[in-house]
Amino acid sequence: MHRLHLISVFFEFFKIGAVTFGGGQAMLPILKRELVENLHWVSMNQFLYFVSVSQVTPGPIAVNMATFIGYEVDGIFGAITATTGVAMPSFLVITLIATGLKKLSSSAVYRGFIAGVKPVIVSLLIGAIYLIARGAFHTLAPFIMAGIAFAVFLKYKINAFLFLIAMGAIGLFLIK
Repeated sequence: MHRLHLISVFFEFFKIGAVTFGGGQAMLPILKRELVENLHWVSMNQFLYFVSVSQVTPGPIAVNMATFIGYEVDGIFGAITATTGVAMPSFLVITLIATGLKKLSSSAVYRGFIAGVKPVIVSLLIGAIYLIARGAFHTLAPFIMAGIAFAVFLKYKINAFLFLIAMGAIGLFLIK
């Protein structure tokens, strides 16, 4: 039974990795729907915790989320299986693209596909922002901080790492 469960973990994360364009942020609404609502592998509170930790942990958020959720579902083997599953589609696609990059980039089919995917990526990112804000912000202060942070970040184009650390320090004192 354990092997069957690991196959299920691999398949779910492979499926999510295969249909998610735009990176880990765009993956969050799909992860929530599949793993929290449909499969009930983690609770909404656990999911939001994993999102928070994945944001500040080095590495791609998709890989971090897969690792944390996989570990929660089935320990170290679940973590390895989920991480492999979510990374495998990208690995396969990149390998295929690398073999024919020049031909592909001049293809009308490729350009049309990319043009069609871009609006979906934007909507998935907006969905991820909404998901995080709805579950994590219970007072007005974080919304105000998010607005100020966004405006400052856009206007001054400061180092994202330093900005993240500074906002974390401010939040430590302002939001409890």
